[in-house]
Amino acid sequence: MEKKTSKEKLKERALDALKRYKPGMDTLAKERAKVNKYYYGKPFGNEVEGLSEVVSRDVYETVEGMMPSLMRVFYGGQNVVEVTAQGGADDEDKAKLMEEKINFDFQKQNKGFKILYQFFKDALLHRCGWVNWSWDKTPKWKYHSYDNITESYIKDLELGLFGNPHIIDEKVVVTEKGVDTNGMITEAVYNVVCREKIKQSKPLFINIPLEDIIFNMDMKDVEDLEGVIIYRVRIHKRKLKEYGFDEEKISDTVSKYDSNAELISRFSDLGGISFLTDDVKSEFVFIHFCYLYDFDEEGNPIPKIVPIVGEEVGTIQVNKYGRPPFAVITPNIIAHRLVGLSSADSVMDIQDQSSAFLRMILDSGYYSNNGVTVWNPFNIENIPERLLPGTQIIMKEEGDPRMVMSNIPPTQLPAHVVNIYSQILPKIKARRTGLTDFSAGLDPKALATRTSGGISQLMSSSLQVQELITRCFAETGVRDMFVADMQMNIDFFDIEQNVKINKKWETITRDKINGLFDITIDVGVGTGSKDMIFNHLINMLNTYGGIANAAKDPNIIAMVFTPENIRNILISAWEMIGFKNAKGRFTANDTTEQTGLIQGSGEGQEIPGVTEAASIPGINRGGGQGYPQEMAAMSY
Repeated sequence: MEKKTSKEKLKERALDALKRYKPGMDTLAKERAKVNKYYYGKPFGNEVEGLSEVVSRDVYETVEGMMPSLMRVFYGGQNVVEVTAQGGADDEDKAKLMEEKINFDFQKQNKGFKILYQFFKDALLHRCGWVNWSWDKTPKWKYHSYDNITESYIKDLELGLFGNPHIIDEKVVVTEKGVDTNGMITEAVYNVVCREKIKQSKPLFINIPLEDIIFNMDMKDVEDLEGVIIYRVRIHKRKLKEYGFDEEKISDTVSKYDSNAELISRFSDLGGISFLTDDVKSEFVFIHFCYLYDFDEEGNPIPKIVPIVGEEVGTIQVNKYGRPPFAVITPNIIAHRLVGLSSADSVMDIQDQSSAFLRMILDSGYYSNNGVTVWNPFNIENIPERLLPGTQIIMKEEGDPRMVMSNIPPTQLPAHVVNIYSQILPKIKARRTGLTDFSAGLDPKALATRTSGGISQLMSSSLQVQELITRCFAETGVRDMFVADMQMNIDFFDIEQNVKINKKWETITRDKINGLFDITIDVGVGTGSKDMIFNHLINMLNTYGGIANAAKDPNIIAMVFTPENIRNILISAWEMIGFKNAKGRFTANDTTEQTGLIQGSGEGQEIPGVTEAASIPGINRGGGQGYPQEMAAMSY
């Protein structure tokens, strides 16, 4: 029996995974279709003509209600990513540059807001969100047109003597090669349209639609050694050769599929022709990149990428990223499972109930004001469509007019039905999602009956569910993305890049960011929203003032009420407001005592109880004692 090669074994394993995972993906697709129906408020299909067909939008309200707080956490003024040095003092400056580089990569080069927005929304709606990362060296093309240039100039453009190499797409002769009046040979002159090839070397992050990712629903982690993750990409046939495929062979398989019973049978378990292409007449086909682990003779895992089109396998490569390059998030984590539950799952049954009760309430209101009239067709000739004032009824024969029509009295809706809709269901929904009218700022009665401290505590409690989801996102998929960005810069960054840091341009090279680092994702949760944290910080300033007011020992006052303490609180407060460069707002001379930040001034609020002899840095001893100027400017 002929021994199978490593390539054949990997091919079999990848195709086997595709067949085994397909039922789970089909189930997930049905769930997505159902959730989308609830999200868009589509009819349930059980509507009755003549009765209300309204659909509650609880899924939409839940997802859209969570999105603002999620995005505010990651885009609220502070840098979410903090890079710290782990390799000693030499890495301190490198860590700062790496932090700026990561933020530049994600925000400027990858449309970070859109990536995170789609990432979060996929998870809230469809149980999980997926992002693929890679190091992109695909050149960027810039188009130019040049008029009346010679052949030698065109060659210089192609060689890149004027910058980057150019590719000529269109060349039109203006003047043929000839001889001038002096007998000298003249070059031909052309009008040219060309592309400038601009080198790139940057990380690339892409949101993956859930229909383009195939995985085992029972996987515990992206790096599961037994798992296979398949990423489907739609590419042009001419790109197939880059991955080791024969374009003609693939095209032949696609064209013969409908008339070849063997091919139809072979691909039935994989999804039929849709496994190859979404249109047999298209020049695009699907290539499935299978990320899995191979093992050496000692059982050590080797990450591999197996590209498959149909049943053809391209060039198998070692995965240079060391792991499947995917970030995954799920809102409600299930133990030992890669995919948990979505936020939509928690309110779909509530939407069913809310819709039913809302229809009852609307129907009751309608029929209470528009009663049902029953007509006797044997006694009248014309049954009116609507009974309006002045309507004439023609009877067929003489008789009692009371026998012509009868009004059915409406049944009043029980009070508990309205109570269930307006009180009980919202409470259940609030416990599951953490979204309440109070947290959304839609409950004016609560504001009128609570103190500011009580409101702060209530807000913190109401946001606990959302804070947990935010922390789950931050510590799983979001952190994975930024760690991957950092590692790819260390491994693959090979061109210079200029980044503006604190109004100063820095040239970043690989040597300047190559070190040992750790990444922290600061999402600012656990103490409330950023507005609440800002208020806490201002209260801390009041506390410092109170200590300075109550203390009798100048030494104690000097230890607590220091310029450094006030400076740190103000920086944090400004960052919570949304200022990116809060530290840059302190422009005092650095040579002064402490930080040189706070200078003595006659301005400020008086601090009762502080004697004139007290030696407190930053407090003026002129015409009355006062807070430092920066502190006095804050509103209390």
